[in-house]
Order: sequence, then C-alpha cells, then structure tokens
Amino acid sequence: MISINRGRILIYRLFDAGLEIDLARVEERIKAGSRRLKLSRYAYTRALEFANPPVVLDLAQFPGSYFGPATKVNVIAKVFDFGVLSIAFDITIPPSTPMSELERVLRKLDSDETIDQKAREYADGLLESLGPAVTGPEIKEGFLEDYAVIYIEELGEGIKAEEFIERYDPSRLLLCEERDLSRFTRDETLKHSFSYYPDDLIIVHVDNALIVDPSGSFDLPDILEFANAQIFELRYYDRVIDAELKWIYSRVPGSTRASFLRLREYEKLARRIMRTVTDITEVTERVNNSLKVREDIYYARVYRTVMAVLRSREWEMSIREKLRIIMNTYNMIHDEISVWRSYIIELGILILIAVEMALAFF
Repeated sequence: MISINRGRILIYRLFDAGLEIDLARVEERIKAGSRRLKLSRYAYTRALEFANPPVVLDLAQFPGSYFGPATKVNVIAKVFDFGVLSIAFDITIPPSTPMSELERVLRKLDSDETIDQKAREYADGLLESLGPAVTGPEIKEGFLEDYAVIYIEELGEGIKAEEFIERYDPSRLLLCEERDLSRFTRDETLKHSFSYYPDDLIIVHVDNALIVDPSGSFDLPDILEFANAQIFELRYYDRVIDAELKWIYSRVPGSTRASFLRLREYEKLARRIMRTVTDITEVTERVNNSLKVREDIYYARVYRTVMAVLRSREWEMSIREKLRIIMNTYNMIHDEISVWRSYIIELGILILIAVEMALAFF
C-alpha cells in the first residue's frame, strides 16, 4: 500500500465581497502577516504575469481532527482586486498516511457542510477588517466557489511520481468514490495530467486537483486558486447580467415602442443600459487580463488547461452574448426615442407655423 510521508490538503472557498478592492489600501490597513503573491519556482516564473497580485494574509488557526487527533489547521486568505476573497484551509497530512486513509478524509471533507460555514465566518471577519478598501462591500448569499488541492511532497518508500501513477489509481481519490471505477471514468478523470520531471505530477479536475511535487513550491496551487477566482467572478457577472436583463424586460412590457408620455422614463432606461454594459465590460476585461500567459511552457500549459476545464470560454461567450442582447435592446429603445424626438420637433414646427399664420390673419 502506497503511503504519504509529507503532504497537505488545501480546501478553498471563494466569495464575492464587492465591486472592487484597493489592494494598496488593504496593505496599509493590515500590515502584520501580509505579503504579495509571488511565484517562486525559478524555471517557470516568466511564464505568467500578474497584473495586480493578490494580497495574502495569514488568519487565525483552528483545531481540526480530520486524521484523528486534533491538530491546528492553518488558514490563508487571498484578496483579489476584482472583488474576490479566497479562504484556504491548509490541513497537514500526517507522516505514513496510507492512500486509503487519505481517500476517507477526502470523502469526509467533501460532505462536510461546516467548512462552508467556517469559511464564511472568516470571510465576514476579513471583509469587516478591510473597511473602506472595498467598494460596495457585501458577501453575496448562496454564491461561493469550492475547490480542493491534494498536495503530496513526499511519497513513502521513495516512490517517484511515475511509479505512483502506475501503482495507484487517483481517479477514485479525485471523485471521492469508495468503489473502483470503470476504465472509461478513470481515463476521463485523468486526461488532464502533466509532468515536467520524473518526480512531479499534476492532475487537474473540475472540482479538485492532485499535485505530487517534492520541491514544496506553492506555484501550482496558486495558479489553480487564481484560475478559480477568475472563473468565479465571470460566473458572478453572468448572474448579474441575467438579473439586469429581467429588470430591463420588466421595464419594456410587450413592445419596445416608446410612448410620448414615457419618453423620459425610456431615456433613463437607455442611460442605465449603457452604464451596465460599460461597467460589466470593464470588470470582465480586468478579470480576463489579471493573469497573462507569456510563454508556452509548463505553468502556461497548466493554467490554460485549468481555464479550459473550468469552462472559461463558455462563461465568456455567455457574457458576450447577453451583452449583445442588452445592446440590441438599447439600440431599439434609442431608435424609438429618436423617432419621438423627431415627432416632437416636427410638431413644434407645425405649431409655430400655425401661430404665425394666425397672427398674420388677425
């Protein structure tokens, strides 16, 4: 039985906490324990470029008994400038832990609803401490993202990653299943696997990832977390556009033809639509450009794969299509407003002509 000599489980919960977060003001408010996220693995640091690296904060530990005796669980928060708070629980895997025990703990964590509650408590406390650094502070109810990373630094018996993947089926671990899985399911689960050296490995899945890396570098977990934050924010603004579309349709009942009596109301509606399109376009561009892939090397491949697995293209296309619908609605309303303005001008001219004729007659 393969065992783990050194490793950890990283449990992430992401929250939308506001429209924007000023990271410079965050650092001013919270000096102790803060640092900027910086990729450290020398061979790949040039592959990715952060537009505005998130602020990383060490929060208070709490006791956890996931592997038996209660131990301290480290809590790390990341604050992203586009309004996301990430709370990560760092659970140490005890030495000589067999893979079967790790599978049991993962299944337990997967169904543990108290993790969401505890993460929310940390997020609420952090948001309160950030104060005016957050624009429009509010943690959206019922809207969060969860992700997990199993990070193995050292396997028992000196086993390398290549031998590990030959002797052990990680699909059951990643899917939190007790029974053996079919060949088809295994192949589907493990198809996004990468390795740079014989002793390292990363398997990316939609809900979690498995990393085997003896260097102990946090670069890959940071990339996974950043990608999740980007997709999470795109999902949030997709939901914002849905709500805005419903509101617009409620203000334009039946037909988009504006009446003379409602002309001012339609002018206000057109201005709001343009503000919505401008604001959402700006924030989605900022999210998409927050991390750039500069070279086609290992980290870049992993990042692109994570974004594909998390369906970034589908979310971007959804937002783009809904913005197109909103703009079409704006154009129809704008055309109707223009027509009614023309009617008003023509009516005014006719009234002036009639008045002049009346004055000339009398």
